[in-house]
Amino acid sequence: MDNNVTRIGLVVPPGNVAMERELNHYLADGVVMNVNRLSRPTPAVTKESLLAMIGSVDQAVTDLSFCFPKPEIIIYGCTSGSFVSGPGKEAELAERITKHVGIPAVTTSSAILMGLEAVGARRVFLLTPYIEDVTAHEVALLEHHGYTLGGVDSFDCYDTRDIAKISTAEVRERMLRHADAVKNCDAVLISCTQLLTMDTIDALEEALGKPVVTSNQSSLWAALKMIGAPAHKNAPGKLFDGMRQA
Repeated sequence: MDNNVTRIGLVVPPGNVAMERELNHYLADGVVMNVNRLSRPTPAVTKESLLAMIGSVDQAVTDLSFCFPKPEIIIYGCTSGSFVSGPGKEAELAERITKHVGIPAVTTSSAILMGLEAVGARRVFLLTPYIEDVTAHEVALLEHHGYTLGGVDSFDCYDTRDIAKISTAEVRERMLRHADAVKNCDAVLISCTQLLTMDTIDALEEALGKPVVTSNQSSLWAALKMIGAPAHKNAPGKLFDGMRQA
């Protein structure tokens, strides 16, 4: 064994227990992920707390840049943290990271937009775990980029630790409640990197008959796409078609 690998860097909120756990299952041979944590004053998923987290970005990505070999890309792994600054600003943190350490980067908000475009979606059903105010920011993001909403639902969690308590079975059950609304949509978007989703994506796509794009799935997909690396053969969802390692 040696360290001659394709390396992905990931920065996540301090309480995030879902993203690295999910993504590591879907890395192809020869691709590894290194994670560093951001910092914020509270576990509350509010605009104020999410914006405060941005101040820790420079140090977090500097630490990752010390890896050998350097990451080929860095993911800013927080959906809400990359859209609450306002529609059209979702790529700013990626630009800041690249300027600071010279490594390409992508935010989760940019990744979900890339993913929706890749599956040909224009009308979307949105499921989030956020409180109403934060969910409204995501609706604004989608509408800013020309998407229409065929429905919106939320688990209405104020604390990031409450999001971590939601199982993929609960995500699946909540989405299946909206099967009729989804019939009139092009795709389903399940938001938040703290929300476990990836082991239920294939089942949801089969049940709903629509592509399912999630924050963690699209973050990995976008990062791999940007560096030209494959995904694991079991990477879930229509989004990974054509990218899986043989």
